Amino acid sequence: MNLSTLFKLNYGLYIVTSKENENFSGCTVNTVTQITAEEKPKLIVAINKENYTCELARKSEKLNISILSQEADLMLIGTFGFRTGRDFNKLQETEYKLGKNGIPIVIQNTVGYLETNVIQEIDCGTHILFLLELQEAELIDPEKESMTYGYYHKVIKGMTPPKASTYQKAQ
Repeated sequence: MNLSTLFKLNYGLYIVTSKENENFSGCTVNTVTQITAEEKPKLIVAINKENYTCELARKSEKLNISILSQEADLMLIGTFGFRTGRDFNKLQETEYKLGKNGIPIVIQNTVGYLETNVIQEIDCGTHILFLLELQEAELIDPEKESMTYGYYHKVIKGMTPPKASTYQKAQ
């Protein structure tokens, strides 16, 4: 089986944030998909079980999703993708605002954001797939292009971290 075929699927690049009591974290993900559009739209997001953000999302049942623009740099992506929120304040040098749900939303180099409630979880082995219901959505800069995972690899020369849903061990 040629697993590199999966690299031809289209993905975006997002920062997902969650908060439970005073505990905050966020992580970079590439698996966010809109499922429905009617009434309260439904989405899915996959987060590695080991991520602190996953733990907080399971407890709070709330997630915010920032849609990264092509202008997002490796420093921002790496802050949320290669360090844990358990021992590092990821908001320290990041532009953000509080969502209506009280969870920080990264607005630095983003085209827009989504505020969601978790309505179901599916255990997918290494990841939890969260089924979400959209509560709020806002465009920050509609003129900017959203970052795709292909752009992240080809132009920014980013790496796939081991906790990413698309990570493949070297053969």
